[in-house]
Amino acid sequence: MGSVSTAKFCKHKTCPSAEMLISYTRATLAREVRQQLTAHLDACDFCDAELYLLSKFPPTGATVCPSVKIPFALYRLAKDLLSVSTSAAGRAVEILYERDRLSLTDA
Repeated sequence: MGSVSTAKFCKHKTCPSAEMLISYTRATLAREVRQQLTAHLDACDFCDAELYLLSKFPPTGATVCPSVKIPFALYRLAKDLLSVSTSAAGRAVEILYERDRLSLTDA
């Protein structure tokens, strides 16, 4: 079995949104937009796969979740964690796990 690279299998800035792909499946797009989207789908494996997924599992209802302001302390924690080098962050996680390590008898 050969190795397949997934490095290019991702959504790009030029890719259509999921909403646009749903409109494509419902045939509610203008002819010119539909033709452009068809050309994009022929060239983009990611969007083609996303379209397949959306056609098999269409979204149910329009549930809109209100945006919530992130608490400042959580924002600060995330910012600090993301600004630390990966090796330092990895070491911090190791230290935390060593401190609270569970054994089979804890379960």
